[in-house]
Amino acid sequence: MEKEKMNELLNLAMTVKEIQRALKRFVSGSNIDIPAESLGILLTVHYSDTDTIQQDIADIVKKDKSAVLRQIDNLEKRNLVQRIVEPNNRRQNIIRVTDEGISLINEVNNKLNEIQTLLSEGLEATDLVTFYKVLGHFRNKAKML
Repeated sequence: MEKEKMNELLNLAMTVKEIQRALKRFVSGSNIDIPAESLGILLTVHYSDTDTIQQDIADIVKKDKSAVLRQIDNLEKRNLVQRIVEPNNRRQNIIRVTDEGISLINEVNNKLNEIQTLLSEGLEATDLVTFYKVLGHFRNKAKML
């Protein structure tokens, strides 16, 4: 890889890391008290188009089933999700977000919107459209590597 290209890729990686740090700082100053992994699982279940079982979640977040089970247990203890026995397969549980979980998701989305507004300040809407298009392209290509 050319030196120039490597620097661009490193810059992208460092930017992603800095945004992650900013997200943590921004969220830690709010009432949102949930580990990032648990939040990822909560959002995965919430935005799923179909009933979600534990194995589906593990596949989506690319974690082993037992790690996902621990996160679901923690979310359930906090009344953010509930398990419902799958009527056609009693060995599987459907994971659903509770009203309390939806409330937390709404709070998270509000914070994310605030952060996105701050980060995109000074940029044209067309530049953002291009940026997200390129970012999506990179993400899809990286998944195939």
